[in-house]
Amino acid sequence: MFYGYVKTLSDRGFGFIGQEGGPDVYFHASILAPEEFARIRPDQPVMFQLAKRDPNEKPAEKKGLRAAIVKLIERMPGGVLPLPPQSMTPRHHPKAKRRKATWKRKINLPDSGGTSP
Repeated sequence: MFYGYVKTLSDRGFGFIGQEGGPDVYFHASILAPEEFARIRPDQPVMFQLAKRDPNEKPAEKKGLRAAIVKLIERMPGGVLPLPPQSMTPRHHPKAKRRKATWKRKINLPDSGGTSP
């Protein structure tokens, strides 16, 4: 089963389902119960199953994907995950200090202590 939104709906009894990352899927009112087709609206989430195509079908009839089963759902499953609690966030090592990298530091070399000739 796949999930998508009703993209367009015709008063003649058919419509298209838009799925994320894929082509639109055609559906006809005959696969829905009569009361369900009356309730369906554009941008409504649906769960659908693709119909199997007959390999002996004429090329003119092979237009695109077609839904075999369409069910209306209240909302899409999943969603945005909440932020993890503070106790689960990664911590830095306690001895780690924020300091410049060694190659960026200025190194002071002590004088040789001798007098120059």
